[in-house]
Amino acid sequence: MKVCLGQIDTTPGDFDGNLQKIFLGVEEASKAKCDALVFPELTIPGYLSQDLLYDPRYIEQNLSSLKKVVDYSLTTFAGLHIVLGYIERNMGPGKPFFNMAAVVSGGKILGRYKKQLVPFYDVFDEARYYERGEELLVLNIADKRVGIAICEDLWNDKGSEDYSYVNNPLRMYRDKGIEVILSLNSSPYVHDKAWKRLNLICEQDSPLTIVYVNQRGGQDDLVFDGQSFVVQGRSLLHMSNEIFKDTYDIVDTNNCPPLSSSLENAEANIAFVDLFDLLVLCLRDYVKKSGFSQVVIASSGGVDSAVVCKLACEALGPKNVHAIRLPSLYSSEHSREDALELHRNLGCWDYEVPIDHKSAVTMLNEKFAIHNTRDNLVANVLQSGNYQSIADENIQARLRDIYIMHFSNAFGAIPLSTGNKTESACGYYTHFDMNFSFAPIKDLYKFQVVEIAKQCSDIPLNIWRKAPSAELAEGQKDEESLLPYAVLDPIVRAYVEDYVSTFDGFNLWLQRQQAEKISSDSEFLFAWLASEVAEIDFGRILSLMGKMEFKRRQTCPGTKVTKVAFGMGRRVPIVEKWTP
Repeated sequence: MKVCLGQIDTTPGDFDGNLQKIFLGVEEASKAKCDALVFPELTIPGYLSQDLLYDPRYIEQNLSSLKKVVDYSLTTFAGLHIVLGYIERNMGPGKPFFNMAAVVSGGKILGRYKKQLVPFYDVFDEARYYERGEELLVLNIADKRVGIAICEDLWNDKGSEDYSYVNNPLRMYRDKGIEVILSLNSSPYVHDKAWKRLNLICEQDSPLTIVYVNQRGGQDDLVFDGQSFVVQGRSLLHMSNEIFKDTYDIVDTNNCPPLSSSLENAEANIAFVDLFDLLVLCLRDYVKKSGFSQVVIASSGGVDSAVVCKLACEALGPKNVHAIRLPSLYSSEHSREDALELHRNLGCWDYEVPIDHKSAVTMLNEKFAIHNTRDNLVANVLQSGNYQSIADENIQARLRDIYIMHFSNAFGAIPLSTGNKTESACGYYTHFDMNFSFAPIKDLYKFQVVEIAKQCSDIPLNIWRKAPSAELAEGQKDEESLLPYAVLDPIVRAYVEDYVSTFDGFNLWLQRQQAEKISSDSEFLFAWLASEVAEIDFGRILSLMGKMEFKRRQTCPGTKVTKVAFGMGRRVPIVEKWTP
């Protein structure tokens, strides 16, 4: 059986653009005389459409586009079966829509399949919109008994009691003696997920062929890593590793030497898509799909802004990146020089706008101190000596944000935030900075940011070697206010991704994670763990993270790459009385 894997980047509501990608795939598959052409989940409307579905015109446009594909199939190779996703209304009881797949050939719809397993966890809220299907779809294609599945339908074997379903379509297809499954997928990237897809979907003792076609590209804070594949039993026949452009790979399942004869050694022998490339892809799609081409960044000479600057140059080209140095009274000379060297290396535009926060603080406090009565907040605070001088430091960062936003508004460049996940967890960032348009490293822990910097030869060594500092006061260091990042990163990860909330639980969690890198310095981490202050430190950081939800809720979207990111997949109340 000859199949074409239509690994494309769709956009919600871009019906004409999505159709053009579909037609191009049909042309490629028809020229190669393929038996089947498979596209990602919800190909026609795009994924995730979310509440756009409630607009009846959206559903009508989606159905009209499906008819255009049916009409177009009259002009193709007679034996070609086009398998693509769309939305159908539910005229019966239950949720208002069905997540559908249609099999189109020769001007007809030969079969329709309703997605059976409708996920409602993490970022997936399909149960909000879609009623689940209950029946299989079996067709004869190229003398093979072929079944159709949609994404989650293949994941009831994933070994997690949390996400078990009543139905198991994969097992039901096997019980019917199906030879090939064509699966449409929109499965966003999470660390190590590509390997899990292969390992959990494929059956060791079954000759079943699975053609798994996944979406590629960025959509808001999700990035779809493609990595579509074809397997027979536990043998990997094909994997699509191109993510920066649409591909229509053709695989003859009857005559294709395996890339790996068993999945047990596939992880070591197969190159999965790199995290850096996915960050570039998501940033590029966010900016371009939003109708922009230029970005602006506050570049401090620190590792976070350096990595964001590097990602932006890779995604959009250096001449579309505007990096502004905003030194204050406390900015070190080496930070200014590091940032300037970075900009020269990358070839982006460099600007310097010094900020004067002391005169701004003096002016503001003079204007606020006009009431002398004790029932006035300002007068009360000043007379009692309770003035929060930390505000004098933080206003430096707020002035920088004002200048970045002015550049954005005046000249039409999207402002990028430079905060990482560890700092976001602790609220250790400027309140408004994370309100910019997009945060490319929002879901990266500090050690991951540093690792990316180490791999980029155009990022000066001093940027990632020096101690991190916001430079808002003389001699300030991040780790003096928080904890060393070698300890802080794993605490944040345990709490956010695995809901570890006790010190004993954290000890057990660390023992289970030793095979995976979770810290920039494991030796330091375990030395801290044995210290007398470890449990107190742990409790202090958890309390801090709990109290910072109000800041995190207001942050802009950023590329999701971990199991649980700050955003729609993590739902915690802002006002609560549980956090100590």
